[in-house]
Amino acid sequence: MTPQQLRFTLAFRRLLRLSQGLDRLPLPQALKWRLARALGRRFSPYRQDLPKVLRGLHEGLGLPVPAVRVAARLWLASHGLFALSLFDWGRNARWGQPVLEALQPDTRATLQELVRTGGLVLTFHSFHHNALGVVLGDAGTRVYGIAATEKNSPEAPYTGRYMRLVNGGSEAHFRGGRYLFTDEMKNLVRGVREAFAGHHSVVTLSDNPVPAADGIPVTLLGKRFSVGGGVVALAQEAGVPVYFALLYPRAEGGYRLALEAAGPVTDTAHTLQAYFDFLDRQLRLAPWAWQGWAWFADL
Repeated sequence: MTPQQLRFTLAFRRLLRLSQGLDRLPLPQALKWRLARALGRRFSPYRQDLPKVLRGLHEGLGLPVPAVRVAARLWLASHGLFALSLFDWGRNARWGQPVLEALQPDTRATLQELVRTGGLVLTFHSFHHNALGVVLGDAGTRVYGIAATEKNSPEAPYTGRYMRLVNGGSEAHFRGGRYLFTDEMKNLVRGVREAFAGHHSVVTLSDNPVPAADGIPVTLLGKRFSVGGGVVALAQEAGVPVYFALLYPRAEGGYRLALEAAGPVTDTAHTLQAYFDFLDRQLRLAPWAWQGWAWFADL
């Protein structure tokens, strides 16, 4: 671990400890959420990436400086909400219900279709991608989430117990599903195929840039880069439908689930580009919704 990575990890642990202390206070939940936003703005380790975030918001979306500053504050506040919410997933069997009750009719219909068919759910780093699995499980689909394990991470001695809370708390809502870890590739591929065969939902993040030789080129907000397409190829092999999803906090409070049906995969590159076009549309509504601003400027 480099000195910079260690600083980030220690700052992240401080935010998690502060959030756990806040979670234990006998305060109204609305006040806790407000304080969690403040903790994120003040203590998120991603504050070190603010210059990149500000530049990305300006260059990618063409936002004026005042709007960029507002979006960046909401972006940091979103991390604070994650750091508080993770302590509630394991004990609150209905955590996702307020999100589900606030759905628009078209989104509700698409979600009902997802529960019926299962398939591949492509989502994005949003600080709340684990919470997306919570919401989908609470909606009625069995969830299999693709994730990196913490056991081999150099951060594990510092934040491992919190990452186990993230995984265990969210997995409690998966209706018998589980996480499939990227460092156990044979088990992952077998689990994905079994999930598709059972008409369950596989949720994966597909916005990580990879070397051009290893990925499929896509375009987002004028940037050209490559991402992995292995799970999309498995969805094509199985003939299952694909959905695009993004869960993020509203500026005025609460969460919004954006969800679109993309149909079966006929071409991996086409599906992945449609997935980033979906993100483009969401960012024009809520610029703070994507965690990826931390690396967008360097693409």
